[in-house]
Amino acid sequence: MKKLKVAVVGAGKIAQIAHLPLLAEREDVELCAVCDVDQGKARAITEKFNIPHWYFVIDEMLKKEKPDAIHICTPSVYHYPMSMLALSKGIHVLVEKPISFKIEEARKLYEYADQQGRVLMTSLYNRYRSDVQMLRQFVESGELGEIFYIKAGWLRRWEKEIHTSWYSEKKSSGGGVLMDMGTQLMDAALFITGMPKIKKVRMHAYQLHENIEVEDAALVILEAENGMSITIETSWKMFLEKDTIYTHVFGRQGSAKLNPLRIHKELHGNLVNVSPVSATSSRARFKDAYTRQIDTFIKAVRGENSGRSQKEDVLEMMRLMEALYTSAAEGREVELS
Repeated sequence: MKKLKVAVVGAGKIAQIAHLPLLAEREDVELCAVCDVDQGKARAITEKFNIPHWYFVIDEMLKKEKPDAIHICTPSVYHYPMSMLALSKGIHVLVEKPISFKIEEARKLYEYADQQGRVLMTSLYNRYRSDVQMLRQFVESGELGEIFYIKAGWLRRWEKEIHTSWYSEKKSSGGGVLMDMGTQLMDAALFITGMPKIKKVRMHAYQLHENIEVEDAALVILEAENGMSITIETSWKMFLEKDTIYTHVFGRQGSAKLNPLRIHKELHGNLVNVSPVSATSSRARFKDAYTRQIDTFIKAVRGENSGRSQKEDVLEMMRLMEALYTSAAEGREVELS
């Protein structure tokens, strides 16, 4: 089998802990180049992962390397233009979320990818976690009964660095902690329950520190047409003893939690623990999810994966995000048509 020629744009944290090491260990991939505005970082990355070339400018890299596919791991503001550039040159794209700040731009990207006959995929790694997929199966089969409430949270303890990075700049990130971390929680909750139609949203956004341009704490409430409610709390900078991440799913005949997966349900008039056996750590779950996601992308590029497109789900998530930020800005509940 001919190796797929892949390049990575952006050599930050997510590239270094997920994309680069996982691509480097694949026998069906030739990791040909990395591109980053920090030339020192790019050079160091090529040495660490044994990558032959590094570049400062994406245009030059695409012209010289002619990769089959690229992974875009840059600050969010560059996701749309870089994706469009790559697609224009017939290159398949896996891009970290968000795919764009505007839903109209996202639609243009998907339409252009279809016109070019190229794969465009957004990183939604929680969907590829084995425990999340298993929980979705429990929900789909009706094992937990009708799901009426999901409560999820991702709260990080105080970190000085986050408020001096591009994440805290509105023009670079497009939003704050909801855009960064809350979207992953929201996508997982909606994915687990089969993407129910959301009719109302409310967001309370907080800037706990003055030297940032975006929210660093947020509370989100989603109401679905089927009566289910979802609440999400997230923050970059809570004065906590340690980071906290959780998802609780409540049904009329049982409940479940993630991190790790635990499932309890009513059987013969008793509350019974029916949790599957799992000894994986959070680090292992993260690596496994990204491995599955990259494998799905590569198979799609090779024409081996005919699975359901994520396009409509991504566009729906963007519609919800726009409504949530409108809710926060105007201090009101927003109804969705």
